[in-house]
Parts: sequence; structure tokens; C-alpha cells
Amino acid sequence: MNIELIKDIYNLHIKGFEGLDFNVIHKDNYEITYNENIKDCYSNFISNFDVKNNQEFERIISEADKVFSDKNRNTAIYLIPFMKEVYNNRDKYFTTDKFELISTEVWQIYQDFSKLDNINTNCSLDVKLELAKDMEEYANYLMSSYQTDDENDPYGDLDEGYRQGYMNYKKIYSDIENEFYYIKVNGEIVGTTQSVYNHKIYGIYSLAIKKEYRNKGIGKEVLKQQLQMCKSKNIGTAYLQTEQGFYPHKMYKKFGFEDLCVVYYYLRCK
Repeated sequence: MNIELIKDIYNLHIKGFEGLDFNVIHKDNYEITYNENIKDCYSNFISNFDVKNNQEFERIISEADKVFSDKNRNTAIYLIPFMKEVYNNRDKYFTTDKFELISTEVWQIYQDFSKLDNINTNCSLDVKLELAKDMEEYANYLMSSYQTDDENDPYGDLDEGYRQGYMNYKKIYSDIENEFYYIKVNGEIVGTTQSVYNHKIYGIYSLAIKKEYRNKGIGKEVLKQQLQMCKSKNIGTAYLQTEQGFYPHKMYKKFGFEDLCVVYYYLRCK
């Protein structure tokens, strides 16, 4: 497992989303990420902690409880492999009487760009990516692209706070680029996608297609085009995050992505 790459991806992930109304509180051996508008655990969590025993862990949880309670949020933990002590001893730290596992996520990477041109997306449509300039308009299209009314779709029905975050987007870091794209078919906007990258890593986020345009190869064609952008920038690693066991995880592997690591979201029981 490439721990240094995992750390680099985590840092890009956190910094890349601070511009969407995310806030990060840096402590000595952990950090708290939260969003004033978004209530879900994917935007409000403790992470990047370094502890040696359960006593230190409990102290962090207690401190975080106060922060999240003030913001009317539940305390969540974003657990990543470089947090070795807790990650490698999950059963000891996350007992079922105190925590609930609510999401198991896979980070996948793409590094063999020599095979990119040979990928057949099986898409017969004319798919183009267009940079968004009006973030309010983009936010509205993003939200509508995610709506599926499918309770089994972990990416569906986003917290309404995401709309506000995208509308308020501002660039914070000079060494990170954040690009927002409309997905167009025959001039019609049918979805959205996002790229967050620096000179080493190219992250693909929020790839969403409107329900009526799914299963037509559009998502695969968009993914290929974003990987081509990554290659053109001479960035050696592309990555994305997906829910373990959900259909995109298998699709991305067929596309040429490889699993880098598994990460966990735990929610503290009330």
C-alpha cells in the first residue's frame, strides 16, 4: 500500500474542497472538517489523526463532540490507512455500542496511460465537456443530475447545502486547480463533472448524469476525456472515490483503474 500517495490524495481532497464553503480546524494530532450548510457526514468529520492508544482517541472524540454539537452535527470519523494505529485496530476503537459504520469507500487510481487511447467507451453519442462559468447555474445542474429518487443509490439526492457550496465557490490555493464541467450531448446539458488537481495528482469528482441519459456510455466517455486531460497535463496519477460494491467500482476497474485503498466513515452513536 502506497501510504505517501494516499496522504497526497487526502491533502488534495481536503484543500480542493475548502473553496466550497468547507472549513478545516487544525489541531496538534488531528483535524476537523466541517461545512456550515451541508449536514451529512461526508462534509463534517474528524480525520488526519495520529494517536497511540484509546485514551488519546477518546480525548479527540470528546473534543470533536463539542465542536459538532455546537453546529448541530453528529460526530463522524473519516478513517484512512495512514492513520495506522486506529485503522489497523478498527474493531478495538469502533465498538458497535459507540460507532456505526455508514460507508465503505474505495480510492482508485489510474496510472497506465499507454492504454488510454485503446479504451472503447461504447458511446455512440457526441459527448463534449464545457467549462462552467456561472457557478449558480452549474450548482443547479449538478443537483438535478444527482436526483434519482432511488433509495439504493448512495450518490443520489444530495444534501441541499451542496448547492450553496458550489454557488459560493472561491479559489483558495494557488497550487491547486478546480475545474467544473458541463457534460453536453448534442448541445444539451445532461450532467456535470469536476476536476481537482495539482502537478502530481488529478482527481475526478462529482461525475453525475441525469437519470434519463444513463446506461448510454456517456459516463465512460466523460471519464476517458478527463483522463486525456490528465495525460495532456503530464500528471502521472488520476484518482477517484467510489462506494465499495456499488456498480461504478466494478466499472472503473474494467476501465483500467486499480484499487489503492479502502477508507471508512464511522458515525458516533448518540
